[in-house]
Amino acid sequence: MSKSKSIFIVLFAYILSISAILFTVQILNYSNILNVMIADIVATIIIFIFSVYFRNSSIYDPYWSVIPPVILFYFIYLNNGFNFQAFLLSFSVIFWGARLTFNWFRGWPGLHHEDWRYVEMRKVSGKYFQFSNFFGIHLFPTFIVFVCCVPMYSALTKKIDIFTFLGFFICFIGVLYEIISDQQLYNFKKNNQGIINSGLWKYSRHPNYYGEILFWWGLYFYGVTYDSLLTWIFAPISMTIMFLLVSIPWIEKKILSTRPEYADYKLKVGVLSPELGFLKKLFK
Repeated sequence: MSKSKSIFIVLFAYILSISAILFTVQILNYSNILNVMIADIVATIIIFIFSVYFRNSSIYDPYWSVIPPVILFYFIYLNNGFNFQAFLLSFSVIFWGARLTFNWFRGWPGLHHEDWRYVEMRKVSGKYFQFSNFFGIHLFPTFIVFVCCVPMYSALTKKIDIFTFLGFFICFIGVLYEIISDQQLYNFKKNNQGIINSGLWKYSRHPNYYGEILFWWGLYFYGVTYDSLLTWIFAPISMTIMFLLVSIPWIEKKILSTRPEYADYKLKVGVLSPELGFLKKLFK
């Protein structure tokens, strides 16, 4: 299937899922947060159905960056429209979402290709794949991302304070890390084979993941006050743990299986923070 036709199918799936979110929140009568969570699950089920029908779980990949802006705009609607706080938060989320969606669009060949992680899960899960497909590939990330989006609701209900600007700064720096590291990796792969060890990748094995983690910590700071520092702390911590204990070990195991020289790279370069990696090399 061509990429253009594949993108049309994915676009149609997401139009349906976003429509389902907007419809579901209108018919539910629970708390605002619970309404959105249920709507989020309904939208995930729709994407899951498309993934099963087309036998390609990569259809879910854009969900990570497409749905949070939808959730944010609904939160803004609930809180009576735009103010300066909403403007800053919208800039951060759209900046992040546009970058991540573009990166997915640029790198995804189409429905004839499925992410290697899902291919591996199909082999490991066998006849139980659809169980792990729904709960592992679709529902678990949806839940983690939703939990990390909840501080946005709190951010829109408080007055602007130092944490608002701290959140904006951390989100902005995080997305810049992602843009720069992804472009460096993209350029490297066009002309080289092997392990990238230049740019940000000289100081961090996963500067793109580091930027992603920073973004979610930024959203956390958007939503807190001096009196509620611990209220949403589980959100960015859960995202950080997911990257450190699931995403990074999984991809590094994959790289080591095809490029043994990566073991030497691991010994020389730290896992996340480019700042710490730079200081380590500077004072070595």
